[in-house]
Amino acid sequence: MTKFSYALNIALTVLLLSFLTSCYHEVKDTVSKPDRLLSEDSLVEVLTEVQLADGAITYKRISHKKAGNDKEKYYAYIYQKYHLTPLLLKQNVDYYNTDPDKMIAIYDKVLAKLSQLEANINMEIKKEAKAKEDSLQAIDTTIYVRKSMPPYFQDSTSKGFIW
Repeated sequence: MTKFSYALNIALTVLLLSFLTSCYHEVKDTVSKPDRLLSEDSLVEVLTEVQLADGAITYKRISHKKAGNDKEKYYAYIYQKYHLTPLLLKQNVDYYNTDPDKMIAIYDKVLAKLSQLEANINMEIKKEAKAKEDSLQAIDTTIYVRKSMPPYFQDSTSKGFIW
């Protein structure tokens, strides 16, 4: 075999391989529209509940609390509340995932709802703490007032009390 034919064989092999790889066409799965397509707002509501359920399940697992079959209970509640099946939810998520920009917008709304829920909970916690602090302060004030009164006013049932 001559140097020329050897080089020609290598060139043809490279050319053939590049031709075969350049013609590669990825077959994408087509996702059909579900029989019952949820609106974007409905999907936001469902995904928000799913995130809350997943968070509760994770919290129980991390805090070593017995979770049992909570995951199934949470999801069953979500499916019942929104009249869904696991397959229908998956089909809707898969359908919206075909448009990544739309799905990002949906998850941005989910994140905004979760953030708002967190803010509301934190506000309620602060209100309860303030109410508790105010009631403790009122008790302290009452005790202080009673202690600062003359002894015969402190206990009206004592025999020495006179008006």
